[in-house]
Amino acid sequence: MKIGGVVIDDFKVVDGRNGMFLSPPSKEAPGTRSGYRSTTRVLDRGLQERLDALTADAYAQAVEKLVARAQALRPTPIREQLAEAAKGAEKHNASRPAPTREKEGHDDR
Repeated sequence: MKIGGVVIDDFKVVDGRNGMFLSPPSKEAPGTRSGYRSTTRVLDRGLQERLDALTADAYAQAVEKLVARAQALRPTPIREQLAEAAKGAEKHNASRPAPTREKEGHDDR
């Protein structure tokens, strides 16, 4: 995250009980209840809410890109391949002339 001339790394995106939020970087602190302490704090509540909203949007966009990429790389399942081939065969057969129902003439050989 870049704020003015300051860059802060290692924020975490957390999906909590009240929705997604940005968790600040932290380091181990054995004397605390959680075992970690924040190394950065956002004191302005409005800025924190704006950061949380921007984070949720960026996270959703990143997930959409990953899903699209995974689907593009995933091989088509055999059932889908067979269904696609059946549709192609139906189109091909529909474009062919119908066979005649007349009796075939016999050669007088």
